[in-house]
Amino acid sequence: MPDFDLAVIGGGIAGLGVFECAGRAGLKAVLLERGLPGGETTAVTSSLLHGGLRYLPHDAPTSLLMCREISRIRRERADLLKRQAFLWPVYSGEFLRLGLIEALQAEYDLLAPLRGARVHARLSAAEAARVQPGLKRDGLLGAVAFDEWRVDVPRLVSSLVESGRAAGGELWEGWEVSAMSVRGGAVASISAEDGRGERREVSARICVNAAGPWAEEVARLAGVSSVRLRLRKGAHLVIEGPPPPHGLIFRGPGGRRLGVYPRDHETWVGPTDEPHEGPPGRVEVSEAEISEIRRSLSEVLPELASRPCRAVAGLRPILMQGGASFLLSREHRVFDHSSEGVENFISIAGGKLTTYRPMGLDVLSVVLKKLGQARTPVVADREAGLPWTFRHSHGRLIDALSSVVLLAYFVVRRIFSGSGREGWAAFEGDKP
Repeated sequence: MPDFDLAVIGGGIAGLGVFECAGRAGLKAVLLERGLPGGETTAVTSSLLHGGLRYLPHDAPTSLLMCREISRIRRERADLLKRQAFLWPVYSGEFLRLGLIEALQAEYDLLAPLRGARVHARLSAAEAARVQPGLKRDGLLGAVAFDEWRVDVPRLVSSLVESGRAAGGELWEGWEVSAMSVRGGAVASISAEDGRGERREVSARICVNAAGPWAEEVARLAGVSSVRLRLRKGAHLVIEGPPPPHGLIFRGPGGRRLGVYPRDHETWVGPTDEPHEGPPGRVEVSEAEISEIRRSLSEVLPELASRPCRAVAGLRPILMQGGASFLLSREHRVFDHSSEGVENFISIAGGKLTTYRPMGLDVLSVVLKKLGQARTPVVADREAGLPWTFRHSHGRLIDALSSVVLLAYFVVRRIFSGSGREGWAAFEGDKP
């Protein structure tokens, strides 16, 4: 008789989402995490539950999914969230002009009611410098103000752990999965070791690989090879001292847009986006990377760039796909390894911090089907009034083409109708 209904390998945000959903479904689950829950990739995110502004030009359905999740989290865990205003300043000589950014923001405004955000507003150069003290004035043409949400990641992690435990789940903290025994087309047992050389065996009716950047390695322990990732390194500078009053979007090394993310007593700046070729457990930030981020930051907030800082980095477990890095989809995928001869083994890969619940529910759907139980109902937020582009994913190529067409519509509309709301007072006075 197996020890558990479900064994979840990996205590990052994906594994925690599965652990919580399993408890909600009445399954007896165990979560195996080699370190601390949320202590690796999840711990070095920007702590932003953003609505996918970056993905709108090429992957609008992912933006919709993220905004729907923000809506849910605001209902269920509002105490973990804090509204965070951002400024996107534009300087002379930049490729992205104010008009194009406003067109993108006008499209993003379609999702503002869903994510509880204020509609964007255009600011003059003088007003942008006033509301964001220290903003470099030379060459500043103006800025766009918009809303996102900041989440308390440690408390989110704790709440997911406690939710799973309250439903009868177990957390094996500090236990690294080292081997799997596959017999008769199923994972018969999982071997885990702690840092002291002790060893445990656990068996479960279904095993879920939610190991994030380590998902490929864990999949190989079961003898399957369909999980393939394109790991990307994201580095942040963590700057000491009082943070600026608002977040900032600015041009970073190589033209990538970076963010300034205020926290209670420090400021995070980043993340970069570089390929990672080595083992997932060996992620380093070079002095060159630190210097490049500092140099880019000094072009917009010189005083902030001069302060002492440290660097942190994590890996994005992006599904293997072709194309330029800025076009990579952040969608997630559930792998049912029965097609590779292992009936009770599932992997979840891809995704983002914001989409931990959809990842958990998609895994649970496969798990319950294998266990012969009813599918868990999912209540969708209303999509009335949204363009067809947003409503569902229709495949990567169609999603990309329709996303481009939708943005083009807003660019043309901006050309003929001019700017939308203007002024910080109009932005602050908006009631979401």
